[in-house]
Amino acid sequence: MRTTWRGCAAAGIVAFVCSWAFGQIPGLVACGPAGDLGPIIAFEFARTPADVAALFGTAPCTATLVAAQKTGLLLDGLGFIPSYTAFLVLAVLAAGTRGWLRATAVAALLVAGLADEIEGFLLNALLDRLPGTPALLHALWWAVHAKFLLLALGTIQIGGALAAGSWPGRIVGAVILLGGGIALLCLLVGSSLMMQGFLVGWTVLLLAALTASFWPRVFSSGS
Repeated sequence: MRTTWRGCAAAGIVAFVCSWAFGQIPGLVACGPAGDLGPIIAFEFARTPADVAALFGTAPCTATLVAAQKTGLLLDGLGFIPSYTAFLVLAVLAAGTRGWLRATAVAALLVAGLADEIEGFLLNALLDRLPGTPALLHALWWAVHAKFLLLALGTIQIGGALAAGSWPGRIVGAVILLGGGIALLCLLVGSSLMMQGFLVGWTVLLLAALTASFWPRVFSSGS
């Protein structure tokens, strides 16, 4: 179990480094109104060509933002998606999930990663033909919502599995479960606080994985 937790921690560190790197991409600033969302999430949740056109504004800002979004998609597809998928899948395995729940959670997280990769191709297609078409944006809606729904459910499952173990696991698991629950609720009601739910849940999960890498029995029922 220690090896699994260590793999989980390593993947989580890579995922968080990639997340930090998004903010270091030059020119990744919305050219128009993005509400309470950053330029990447606002692009993902664009519903109409008018939404896309508003986000990307006019020249010369448009070209700068397009180039930055393409860099972000490359980082996302090659770094962030594989690392966060490994982080969460290994967490399912390390948390002690058994039977059909384990298989279902792993499958859901793998499908979420695949949906995220498909989302990346759709976003890239939109960038190549701004402001996009209703058909592309409709397909994007399904990919984005499937991804976030499955990630929220997977996070909740990890939290629940940890909460069924030792007393430290109950505390950690409850916070992770709460983070996933907030993310799920915010997705359903369209709140911009969804990413904060994931941030809380995944940060606590990374700290738990780092702890268990050196104290593997901390979350076992026999602790």
